[in-house]
Amino acid sequence: MKKGFIFNRNKCVACGACSAACILENGWEVMPRVIYRFNPEAISGIPVINLSMACNHCEDAVCMKGCPANAYTRDSISGTIIIDEKKCIGCRYCQWNCPYDAPKFNIRSKVINKCDLCMVSHNGIISPACSSGCPTGALAFGEIPEFDFNPVPDWLPDKSLNPAMRMTGKQDKAGPRIISGNRFSDKQHVKREPKQLVNKDLSLVLFTFLITVSAALSVSYLTKSGDQTIYLPLIIVAVAGLISIFHLKSPFAAWRSFLNIKSSPLSREIAAFSLYTAALLSAVLTEVPWLFMVSALSGIILLISIDNVYYFADNRKYLFFHSGQTFISGLLMISFLSGGVLPFIFTGLLKILSVFITNSFNKNSTRIQILRFLRLAFLVIAGAAFISGLSFDYIIINSLFFAGELIDRFLFYYDFNPLNVNQLTNNKIYLNEEKRG
Repeated sequence: MKKGFIFNRNKCVACGACSAACILENGWEVMPRVIYRFNPEAISGIPVINLSMACNHCEDAVCMKGCPANAYTRDSISGTIIIDEKKCIGCRYCQWNCPYDAPKFNIRSKVINKCDLCMVSHNGIISPACSSGCPTGALAFGEIPEFDFNPVPDWLPDKSLNPAMRMTGKQDKAGPRIISGNRFSDKQHVKREPKQLVNKDLSLVLFTFLITVSAALSVSYLTKSGDQTIYLPLIIVAVAGLISIFHLKSPFAAWRSFLNIKSSPLSREIAAFSLYTAALLSAVLTEVPWLFMVSALSGIILLISIDNVYYFADNRKYLFFHSGQTFISGLLMISFLSGGVLPFIFTGLLKILSVFITNSFNKNSTRIQILRFLRLAFLVIAGAAFISGLSFDYIIINSLFFAGELIDRFLFYYDFNPLNVNQLTNNKIYLNEEKRG
């Protein structure tokens, strides 16, 4: 049997002792162990849910698999997933991938911190401070069964990662006794909007959008249509590169992002970006025709690589049909810039259909609905002018078209929301608060 955390739902009173012990033992500036709560006021007829959770040191650890810098390793004896802060580049990709919200970003050091089981072994026995400090015995650390048939709450995400954590005890409707004065019962900490942009840093929106424009220009240049200069896609990709470096919290360690090409989609995206940039630069400097073909092909590969970064973290089916994904956006831009009417009509119809598919899966605010409407309006207006072949103001139509694509990319980031325990708990709390008025 492997070892892990054993959590008894009936015994937890959400006192916060486990979290405090974790911080005091390790001197953390973040909170690796969090207590999630549902129905803290113990309203009659509604289950009380208390869950103490940190890193579960999963067998299939997506944090380690997705890390582009190979900053994560597994201890061969205990199975503990450990992060080397000196290798972390601060990209925060592991935060997207972990369904248990375990990696915590340290704003001061600009790297990830997380539970490492305190890594203090006494005669071969690991005794994490959190389990040792639990006063009710709700949290323990020891041998766990390989197979567990105990049902888990619907707000606990399951990605078949085989976490080293098991839950015991039945969730009683009355729930455990609530400790008065507990800060986790404060209503302001409970009612929160469930839907938020995963990463509010607009640098990601701009980076991926500019890459899509550059790749589309590279491909359309092969058709010799339009008046675009051969330097324009190179200038755009250079600007995108600068934006991507400053997105990292440790830009001088960016070279480490190539180290996990085998399993990390983000590492493969960065490698594809480097290949595209090198091929495009060589083509522009030498003006050799076959190098332009190489740069165009590598640009398409880069767009697919970018999409895979997000599919890895959020594999919900509708995201595969999202109109804002870089590959389909790239195809639409290529047909628009190259003057291909039929490809434009086909890709444009796919875009319009995907907007309705995405909208059916998401309950959006009025502002988001307005953005979706504007996105469709810009595409229809620009598309009608393009397809009709009538004379029109080139600058206005192009501005409408690319503005629509930029809005589409922003909407992709809004809809991209990998499920994790924090979000699911917030959603459950928020819906309950809405029902209560």
